[in-house]
Amino acid sequence: MSAEKSKQNPQKRAKELRKEIERHNRLYYEENTPKISDSEYDNLVLELRNLEKQHPELKTPDSPTQKVSGKARSDFEKYRHSVPMISLDNAFDEKDARDFETRALRFLGIKETPPWTYFAEYKMDGLAVEIVYEKGQLKVASTRGDGEIGENITDNVLQMKCIPQKLKKNMSIEVRGEIFMQKKDFEKLNRDREEAGEALFVNPRNAAAGSLRQLDASITAKRPLSFFAYGLGLSPDFQPRSQAALIEKLAELGLPTNPDSQSCKNLDAALKVYEKAVKERARLEYEIDGLVIKIDEFKFQEELGSTSNHPRWAIAYKFESPKAHTILEKIDVQVGRTGIITPVAVLKPVFVGGVTVSSATLHNEEEIERLDVRIGDEVELIRSGDVIPKIVSVKMESRKSRSVKKFEMPAHCPSCNTKLVQEEGLVGRRCPNVKSCPAQIEERLIHFASKDAMNIEGVGPQWISQFYQSGFAKQPSDIFKITRDQLMSLDRMGDKLADKMLKSISDKKTTTLSRVLFALGIFHVGETLAGKLAKKFGSLENFLKASDTDLLSVEDVGETVVASVLEYLKQNKDEILRLSKILAIEAPREISGKWSGKNFVLTGSLEKFTRSKAQEEIESRGGSCQSAVTKSTNVLVAGAEAGSKLEKAQKLGIEIWDEKKFLNELS
Repeated sequence: MSAEKSKQNPQKRAKELRKEIERHNRLYYEENTPKISDSEYDNLVLELRNLEKQHPELKTPDSPTQKVSGKARSDFEKYRHSVPMISLDNAFDEKDARDFETRALRFLGIKETPPWTYFAEYKMDGLAVEIVYEKGQLKVASTRGDGEIGENITDNVLQMKCIPQKLKKNMSIEVRGEIFMQKKDFEKLNRDREEAGEALFVNPRNAAAGSLRQLDASITAKRPLSFFAYGLGLSPDFQPRSQAALIEKLAELGLPTNPDSQSCKNLDAALKVYEKAVKERARLEYEIDGLVIKIDEFKFQEELGSTSNHPRWAIAYKFESPKAHTILEKIDVQVGRTGIITPVAVLKPVFVGGVTVSSATLHNEEEIERLDVRIGDEVELIRSGDVIPKIVSVKMESRKSRSVKKFEMPAHCPSCNTKLVQEEGLVGRRCPNVKSCPAQIEERLIHFASKDAMNIEGVGPQWISQFYQSGFAKQPSDIFKITRDQLMSLDRMGDKLADKMLKSISDKKTTTLSRVLFALGIFHVGETLAGKLAKKFGSLENFLKASDTDLLSVEDVGETVVASVLEYLKQNKDEILRLSKILAIEAPREISGKWSGKNFVLTGSLEKFTRSKAQEEIESRGGSCQSAVTKSTNVLVAGAEAGSKLEKAQKLGIEIWDEKKFLNELS
């Protein structure tokens, strides 16, 4: 979407950005199959952050800007970190880096030269982990996950020779660092896989993540993984004075650290290290995607603290994306679970950013029009680190000498041949054949079983696709009827895996209505709205009887959602009835408390709470949270940079609490 349209439709654009960012988070952190470049992802987050800053009322508790990216996979045991592993904020140019220093000075009320020094570390392109040692002995290893809860990968890490199982001193310490794969090891691994007829890894980062997240630790043992330690969680036996002292101590304990890290007397010196990193990047033995600049002294780190998702004392200065030119050979179209048609550029393979790439998403018809990209064009790509590139421009000079027709989106669905529709308010075309379009059915089945929906552990997209292609599951209810004999007929299925899968499927027969409504994949019904609908209707049977009046009484439901829900109910009545007989849907918990019957609205930034945590505190006391200020609102909780919601609440005479008042009322 163009910048002009973003300004015209900030609410719509924010919603699109949240959805797109969450999708790419899932692809990157959970499935290890990223589809866009790091810089493109960073630009999406930056655009959303700016929108939320300009329009504070658009900031939601579940916005990607309000939480750490990533999520623990369901097929690993969960591990809760003693101290959250929050991510770093990004800088994309020198001004961003200098603004980072200015913000730190302002926060501490310092007007003169910074009283601190800096520590510069190459930003590793691997997988962040925490390793817990008790009295010198390795006890637990885990991934970062969502920052609060990660995956327990202890068995796998114990297979890595580069990570000591016992420290040189009997200290209790939580070590943080990066597991990665060196370039030469990655190349050899892919050569071996090619000779064995196995699928190749796209890049070292994916190879490292895939190797570490093996349920069979013996596979991890065969993979050439490396590790650098660079941080701490809890450390009862050691309180370092600086990052430099920490790195020195970690090395003394026998942990590998990055020899390219260095102290810098000021920010100018750190920026020179960045320039050096840009030049050295191609010659390094490992992949990096930027430079981490940290305030060295821990006393200043402690004074600065963190926001809900970023430390104020460090920043990741990212590299500019590498570029390449190639030919766009054709444009394919793909069909998603809601029928949205997405064009994909098929490219003449080109080497860029360390790998050979051959495709890139074109997002939608509007993007093709904006770029004026056509089959046969020479196009410029950007790619950062390890993912499929984005087409950023067309070399018009090369087109002048020949006639190139504009690409026309198909009029009919490539999966079921149904005539596509262009719905009001929707960017791109859509296949309306919800009931029998094969591509939509398969994608909806995948969505139904996914983590955010029914969360059927161990039944990922590759298995759901096999269920569908084999004819075992044509609709969600079929998943719960799959037999052991059917599972055993599938490729790469074993006895233990079949038993585990059947148990996972059976366990999910007991669930909540909000999960089921989201899992159905109804167009325009996301997780938040599914929760509101569940609260309104209470059961699948009641939901099936929903009228337009019933639906319009639900907050955030308008005519578009009503039309979508009613059409879905009309086409899927029998399937919903089947699910109602199979599933044991838990009744919604009725919570009473001192705020029962009160409606709250949250706006602005809270220092002590994330938005979702504040909402949880309100609801645990019987209150309800609204997304907009109305006459039914009882209390507005206003944090820093509260915007139009505060003004509206003042006009309506609604009670307003600042964060201090909110804390007092909570206690």
